Amino acid sequence: MTDLRPTRTLDKVTRPMRTPLARFLGSPLALVLSLIVAPQSSAFQDGAGASPKASDDRPETPIEVNEWSIWVGNPGQSTINALRFYRNPMPGVVGTSRPKLEGKELAEKFPIAPLSIVQFFGEPCGDVDVDLRVKKGSILAHWPPGKEYTGRIHWFGSRLDAKPPGDVPESYLPDDHWLRALRDDDSALFLRYESHYERFISYDAELTIPIPIKLRGGPDEYTLQNMTNRRLIDVAVVAPGDDGFRVGWLDELPAATTDERDDEKKKEEEKKAAEAKKAADPAKQAAEAKAKAEDLFRDAEQKPKEKEEELPPLPAEGDATVQARVDQMLNQPITLVVDGAPRRELLGMVAGQARLRFEFDDPAIAREKIDLTQKASLKAAGLAIRDALADLLGEAGLSYRVTDQGRLFITTASRLADEAGKKGAVIEGPPVKLVMSQPRKPSDPSYRELTRDALTRRLEGQGLRKDVVQRILNLHGQALFEPGELIVLAHPSREAIDEAVVLDVFPPPKKLVRSALMIVHGVDPRLQDQARRLVKQLGDARYKTRESAESRLFTLGPVAVPALEDALHDKDVEVVFRAERLLMRLNRSVP
Repeated sequence: MTDLRPTRTLDKVTRPMRTPLARFLGSPLALVLSLIVAPQSSAFQDGAGASPKASDDRPETPIEVNEWSIWVGNPGQSTINALRFYRNPMPGVVGTSRPKLEGKELAEKFPIAPLSIVQFFGEPCGDVDVDLRVKKGSILAHWPPGKEYTGRIHWFGSRLDAKPPGDVPESYLPDDHWLRALRDDDSALFLRYESHYERFISYDAELTIPIPIKLRGGPDEYTLQNMTNRRLIDVAVVAPGDDGFRVGWLDELPAATTDERDDEKKKEEEKKAAEAKKAADPAKQAAEAKAKAEDLFRDAEQKPKEKEEELPPLPAEGDATVQARVDQMLNQPITLVVDGAPRRELLGMVAGQARLRFEFDDPAIAREKIDLTQKASLKAAGLAIRDALADLLGEAGLSYRVTDQGRLFITTASRLADEAGKKGAVIEGPPVKLVMSQPRKPSDPSYRELTRDALTRRLEGQGLRKDVVQRILNLHGQALFEPGELIVLAHPSREAIDEAVVLDVFPPPKKLVRSALMIVHGVDPRLQDQARRLVKQLGDARYKTRESAESRLFTLGPVAVPALEDALHDKDVEVVFRAERLLMRLNRSVP
């Protein structure tokens, strides 16, 4: 029988529209109803509305879909899962855009490889469409094979079976590769697509989204900030030390103020809608207009309204070189213990020890009625200067920007947020302090409770199946909780995952769970000290030591920039040459 259903074009692919609404619109009954309803509903005439029951009437597939992703990032890179800086998670038989790494080069890479896994559970069914689309980035590899397009893979018309199909040979997968364990998972369904079948879908994607975390302080207490406009949940810092590992957990790290502005915009729209509704009553509208005019006339007679003075423009922001130099100064420790002094005086004391000049945006501070003469306290014995500033400014609703002259311009946090929003820049979320545990050995039962057991509860709380969570921990548990360097674990919200990667299963499953564990390394505040030690090795007599130091400095990324800029004045020509080369590779200007 010929299929007469409507079709739609999707990235040069034409396939039947499979939604119930599409089938309904192509039916004779829809034509009859449209003739009856059309005169009464302009929404349908203009194409602006749809049946409110359309989404509720869709038939569900008796399956549960679990997707879990490992995303890896470093501030030295501009993307998550950067193409040339992480291991290939796929077996050798799967094609990938990642370069082949072997031997020493492979050993130097971060031990956890980025990867995403989609598994299907429940009752067998047929004619299932799976559509995967990366909105912010690109797909580097996937398995099993599907129809490929730019930034998109789909497996349309697939079957989900409890047993492998007898008429399709099993695709080769090395026995020693960990994906074998997923193939042997009897609880998952087989996805059959054309001449391939597998118990999972795996893909590797490079994502052009920002590194979400800024970290300061340590080792007893760190200050974290969310660098995205979406909240982060189940955030952990894991830090190795001489006596074991220290861990701290946050249930949530709030987003920047973008969401707050969205809420205000929504309230404003609701207010306008309410006013429009009132306008439908001409008599009431006229009465309100008359009362408003009388109030305005009365106010004008009593006291003319003064025009609010415009704020002067914000000073120009410093470039990367200026920012790096100021960051280096702000990372220095400060010793200042003062109880009950005016906040402006305390800031002046901090400026004196930091050897930085402050400027105050007095008009903006006064407009928001922030009183800098109010008394505050500061106990900073060995605390980093930036953390002392975060305490003094954050409590009062203030923040700062580094100017092109290397000064700190103190203004209101809301003004900087508005300015950043106009430019489309990333806005920093509020600083949140995290107290770390005492050092514990991995063999200590309490350490397991603080790490593996805590992550298990949190992943299951996100909706992942227990067996899926156990598989994640079996695969990555040791690397996550016995790392060779400080790492931050963070889970993006479901909205953030959907904004980066779209996963569409049709007919819709009864349950679709998506979880992404983001692992951020290279954020240890002590890395600048490490960078200075490595810079000295750039002039070592041994060639291998010089090469290794240069490679590790490049991996550190922006953290190493201040030390590299200082190295430009070194007496050793070799050190200067390698420092210049590294700065250029890191997209920094070289004088």
